[in-house]
Amino acid sequence: MISSVGPVPLAVVWVLVGLGMAMLVASVVRAPAIEGAPRPRSVVVDMLLLGLLAGRAGFVIWHAADYVADPWAVLRIGDGGFALWPALLVGLGWGGWRLRRWPTLRRPVAAAALAGLLGWAVLSTGAGWLQQSRVSLPAITLTSLQGAPVALDEARGEPVVINLWASWCGPCRREMPVLARAQQRHPDIRFLFVNQGETRDEVDAFMAAEHLSLRNVLLDEEARVAERLQVHAYPTTLFFDGQGRLRHLHLGELTAAGLQSKLDDL
Repeated sequence: MISSVGPVPLAVVWVLVGLGMAMLVASVVRAPAIEGAPRPRSVVVDMLLLGLLAGRAGFVIWHAADYVADPWAVLRIGDGGFALWPALLVGLGWGGWRLRRWPTLRRPVAAAALAGLLGWAVLSTGAGWLQQSRVSLPAITLTSLQGAPVALDEARGEPVVINLWASWCGPCRREMPVLARAQQRHPDIRFLFVNQGETRDEVDAFMAAEHLSLRNVLLDEEARVAERLQVHAYPTTLFFDGQGRLRHLHLGELTAAGLQSKLDDL
């Protein structure tokens, strides 16, 4: 299961690939030389940057209540928090306004923007479909902190969130209170906190030191779940719907707003 290219999340990779396609089309579709007119490629780049900014602002406004407790989380764009429609409206709207004096440049810019959007949409949708078809709730039985066996796939019929973590992982430690609050707010969603590679004593010590109250903390000393799901970095959080289908995969620290947006989709 591939969720990144090196340290770069796939979502960012698809945006960059889409931008590359747009730049290629903007170079191929010939535009008339007009003195003082902007270059089509520069217009497309500006449309992307302004669209991303608007998409982030729209997401933050929509989830403003989740940012109240931690305003600095607004800057942690790694939570994947972007709203599509504000991004499209602002990006395309600005492109139309920018070219109001040069209508002959609209064709190459529109062709480039369309190519970039289609490339991004096909890659994002295709990667999501491939992950959903290949990843399901693993049929692995682990042990809870109380010593009881817990089968990960026994929860079919209700949404499941699996968080793979370790106490030595800084981002894991920072996101734990966010996940703990979400578990309390959403009793209809089953949260499974699957520790990777540590002993019961180590996990107990961490929980006591951090004053965490979590249900369904499971021990996976051999990291079998990470191996089965091909996860190579922590924290990684997987979101499954009631039919056991993967809906979202998040690599890295979750903010309250980023987590809530994914829970809403379950």
